[in-house]
Amino acid sequence: MTTAFFRAPLAVLVRRSLGRTAGLFAAISILLAVFEIATIAVAASFTGANDFARLSQFMTQFTPSFVQSAFGPAVLSFGALTTICYFDPLVVMMAVQFVMFLATEPAGEIEVGLVDLVLARPLPRHRLITRSVLVMTAGASLPMLAMGLATWVGLQFLAPADAHWPEARIVLLMMIHLAAASWCFGGVALAAAAWSRRRGVAQAAVAIAAVALYLIDVIGESWSKALPLARLLPFHYYHGAAILRGTANAALDLSILVGVGVVGIALAYWQFGRRDL
Repeated sequence: MTTAFFRAPLAVLVRRSLGRTAGLFAAISILLAVFEIATIAVAASFTGANDFARLSQFMTQFTPSFVQSAFGPAVLSFGALTTICYFDPLVVMMAVQFVMFLATEPAGEIEVGLVDLVLARPLPRHRLITRSVLVMTAGASLPMLAMGLATWVGLQFLAPADAHWPEARIVLLMMIHLAAASWCFGGVALAAAAWSRRRGVAQAAVAIAAVALYLIDVIGESWSKALPLARLLPFHYYHGAAILRGTANAALDLSILVGVGVVGIALAYWQFGRRDL
């Protein structure tokens, strides 16, 4: 009975957080799913025998080297092009920013004084962090599942009869990598929220840092002198083009992304447990 009593508040906290953000969960998932289906429709429009060869030639002649490196393999075939949504910069940033928003809820509760009401119950502080870890994990996973379902549905209804579908292994790897990248920055945002008294400050700081790190990674792909710095950044460990080429080291990449997230979460537990609320 005692165990059930102390477990119940965590379930209530998670349910409350998911209930407050259910509309946002739905909007993000639907938007990403529609984007993926639209990408498959675009890929299906290349019906000529040499369409992808001409598209690849155009990219080689008229785009910078870093664009060719990042997206070149995606324009070589129908199957490859249908996966470009998973590593499109806009999609990556949307997924990352969404999880960071979810992770900064503890700072929002401090800002509005709700944390005093929550902790008025016999509830350990770390439950609030555990709640946010569970919610941000859902935020990293559910939109990816929606995209994966959209890929299957889109291919079923839009793929030309003679087109080769993308390998299920490739699509799954991209889903896992994008979820891991989002979760990684969610862990960092949770650590920032554990130090901050304002949700906007915590979220803005990590959001700006995420954009800056992505740009540095892009520079590292096109400028050899910046590559050593780019290798220290999380985004370096999720390149969709490398997955398409078969050159990605998935075990290393996912270990780095998850490891950074775990460090951020550990710092959040430590700081939130000792700070003055």
